[in-house]
Formats: sequence, structure tokens, C-alpha cells
Amino acid sequence: MGSNECLVIAHRGLAATYPENTLKGIEAALQLNIDFLEIDVHKTKDNELVVIHDDTIDRTSNGSGRIQDYTLAELKKYDFGSWKGEEFAGLTIPTLTEVLDMVVQYNQKLLIEVKKPKQYPGIEDLLISMLTEHKIATEDVVIQSFDKKSMKYIASLTIGHQLGVLLSRKRYWYQKPDFKALAEYATFANPDFKLATAEFVQQAHEHKLLVAPYTVNDLTTKDQLLTAGVDGIISDAPNMLFNIE
Repeated sequence: MGSNECLVIAHRGLAATYPENTLKGIEAALQLNIDFLEIDVHKTKDNELVVIHDDTIDRTSNGSGRIQDYTLAELKKYDFGSWKGEEFAGLTIPTLTEVLDMVVQYNQKLLIEVKKPKQYPGIEDLLISMLTEHKIATEDVVIQSFDKKSMKYIASLTIGHQLGVLLSRKRYWYQKPDFKALAEYATFANPDFKLATAEFVQQAHEHKLLVAPYTVNDLTTKDQLLTAGVDGIISDAPNMLFNIE
């Protein structure tokens, strides 16, 4: 961990300031004293991995439609920056390759979320092959998803990547996760921050699971989570939250 009391994880790059999941925002995050860069991956029609949160381009570009219905070349024609401000006009959707080429120039680790893997057969194998191709050490990346089956599949490959399971408020507000079952294949149990009570963290820790809640953007919540004993914090504004440069 850096100079902070927990892992500092930059969510979708430096998403409070720059267009999320763009090379400009990712580079800005990597220049900070953070521990992890968090990104999301989807698969295109022509089997390329691209870095974007949604499974459509409607919210963050001047186009519309599903990632899986576009080729990479078609996606690259759209503007993924202007929605955040005219100064970001012309930013394109990054490929995972472009992000990995940038990340290897820095010291931070990667937290990669596999989005909706059921929509993208083979996305796990493609992701692993790309990480191997770029010589990204297994200890330098954590792969996570809301989809437990997907993470269990990667675990079955026994190649050494740490895995995380994202835990939504909708599913776990009234019932605790089965931490024992998660611990059989995962290292991280990363909940919506409202789930991360001291009791939640304690139970996760009893099964040797690390807890890094998402998405924390105010100081009061950060302080409450640190008091609860979390191991990391996922934030759109880690520079503000932890006063880092």
C-alpha cells in the first residue's frame, strides 16, 4: 500500500475529472500515488477487448448501440470525450492493449472488471491470453466481476491471478454473502460501500477475504469505511479523497 492506511483504487481512471475509461483519464490516475487502476472490459463483434463500463456506447459517446454489435474500427470512429466537456473532444474508446501498453510504464497494479461475461463467450480466456501476451505478472492484476461463475472459471485455470467478487446492494442488503464459499476462489469481496459495515468486514476477514468497497467519493464515507476496517477504497476522486498527488 502507498502512504495510505488502505489500498487506494482509481475507479475507471480518474473519473471525477476526466472522461471515464479513456486513456487521458487513465494516464492521469497512473501519475498519482495510487495502488490500483480499476477498468472495465467488454468484447467487440470482432473479438477485441475494449475498456468501457456500459455494454452500450449511448451514455459516454456520440453514438448508440451495443458494444457487441460493433467492430473495433467502427467504435473508434465515435467521440468518447465530449460528454464530459468540450476540452475532451475526440477521445476514442481504448482497447485493453492500449491500456496495458500504458500501465506497464508505471508501478500500479490493475483491477480489471469483466462486465456481463454471459454476453461474451470466451471473454475470460481472451483476457488471460492478453495479460500473458503483455507479460503482466499475475501478482500485478486482480480480476473481478459480479458474475461468480466467471470468476470460478478463471480460478479453475489455476494460473495465479487474484480474483474478486463484486457484491451489489440490491442482492445483499438483507442477506450476507457466503464468505466461506467466496474464499474458496476469491481474494477480494468488494461490496457496494453501503454494505461495508464493521460486521461485514469482520466476517470477510474471518475467511481471509480483503474488502474494497465501491464507489466512495466523499470524506465522511471514507472515514466511516476506514473505521469499519476495510482494506481498500474504490473512488472516482482518489486524489481528493486521500490528498495524494
